Amino acid sequence: MAIDSTYTWAGAPAAVLKLFTDEQFLRDRGAAIGAQVEEVRVAGTETTSRLAAPTAGIPPVFARFVGSSVSFVERTTWTPDDDGGYRAAFDARAEIFGRAAVVSGVRRLVADGTSTRSTMTADVSVNAPLIGGQAAAAVQQLVELVLRREDELVRTRLAGP
Repeated sequence: MAIDSTYTWAGAPAAVLKLFTDEQFLRDRGAAIGAQVEEVRVAGTETTSRLAAPTAGIPPVFARFVGSSVSFVERTTWTPDDDGGYRAAFDARAEIFGRAAVVSGVRRLVADGTSTRSTMTADVSVNAPLIGGQAAAAVQQLVELVLRREDELVRTRLAGP
């Protein structure tokens, strides 16, 4: 299952990268999706977040298996791009009853005039016989929700006080 999203924000790519590598921003991003933030680590341009996300709203066929929340770990490593922007390897993983749910891909921050265009392309996979496709679709919906909430938070932070 594929994810392909694009958002545009006022400000230079370096300003957006500064947010994405800020511990408080990452904590606030977790809170914005209703997750319990278990751990956030920032080492330069590498970030790791461990969150327990609520499962409210996921298809009932899965809810009975996962309980009220699912813990997952998200790792992102940013590097400069040749075009003056930034590129990140992105990886988020959860294990549910011994089955891996993985979202991996690439995020880019590219200058677009005085703005930054953020793109994310990723694949979602769930290692679960028979229901893997349905589970991947549910994970895809969750990732899209996270990106929408992230967009709102980025817009607010870049607008300033």
